[in-house]
Amino acid sequence: MNKLKFLLFAATLCSSFQSFAHYDNGYYHDSTDLPSKKTWMKGLNDSLPIRKISIPGTHDSGSFYGGDAVQTQSLSISQQLNAGVRFLDVRLRHIGDSFSIHHGPVYQHQRFGHILNDVAAFLAENPSETVLMRVKKEHTEEGNTRRFEDTFNDYYNRYSNIIWTPTSWRPNLGDTRGKIVFLQNFGSGGYPNFGLSYYSFDIQDKYSVTTNWDLYSKWTAVKSHLNKAINSANNYHRGFINYLTASGGSFPYFIASGHSSPGTGAPRLLTGQTTPGWKYSYPDFPRVGCFIGICSIAFEGTNTLTKNFINQHPSSYVGIVVADFPGTGLIESVIKANY
Repeated sequence: MNKLKFLLFAATLCSSFQSFAHYDNGYYHDSTDLPSKKTWMKGLNDSLPIRKISIPGTHDSGSFYGGDAVQTQSLSISQQLNAGVRFLDVRLRHIGDSFSIHHGPVYQHQRFGHILNDVAAFLAENPSETVLMRVKKEHTEEGNTRRFEDTFNDYYNRYSNIIWTPTSWRPNLGDTRGKIVFLQNFGSGGYPNFGLSYYSFDIQDKYSVTTNWDLYSKWTAVKSHLNKAINSANNYHRGFINYLTASGGSFPYFIASGHSSPGTGAPRLLTGQTTPGWKYSYPDFPRVGCFIGICSIAFEGTNTLTKNFINQHPSSYVGIVVADFPGTGLIESVIKANY
């Protein structure tokens, strides 16, 4: 085999296989507790507006069932909170005048009351903290004798002792410690607001991808919103929410990790491109498996890319960063921005 044929063979070989096993603490797909960060808000000043706090969050926070196309979290709500998550994304199906937790049509084997009880127990133990909770209608309504807003009002009254009552569009942390702040993603139906309007935040949520190769365009949307939050840290008061998540033509775990399978330490998938031939492609993705000057370009998940970007661009504010399967490294990078 002459040199040219050997190089072509090597390039084909590199691009045909998965990358080596990959572990990064931005991504976590196990059920064992992450390191505890139960009271990280304790050191923050009471006068700090919650819209100016950098907050780690989870997307579809109660979605554990339905397989790889549906599952977005591996840790329970209590485990998420103990690990430092302070933004929850809760999807409610109105059924039988009550709320069940759904991801699309898939029931997640818990009710809204279960999540509220978990948050209430956490806040009772850790009154220095506050939990922002996006609440959104999900799937079709069935078997109800009243409106979604009427049922929500029942829950609101039942748990009023742990819910922040809206007094300002820009509350301070001191006003909300020990409380849930609802980010209301539905109409009020004639009731006073149950919390802050979800759309009062500046939101990036490019949630649909067609193929795995759309991962890079998702990352560029995340990076652009991070830069917007960082550059507006001192003179923009609306607050930012930045979703690292997407699905559709790709699994949620893949967008988060770039992995060939869900495992925390599973191999990365390769893009099929190599350097030097495609050296300008996917500039933020890693070059791996290098051999005689030829490297494969591997996918990298938004969790790791975001964690690394925040660590490399220190700022006092990065917004609410919402992830599937966040690891302790991603959570810590967001929390550190506050200090």
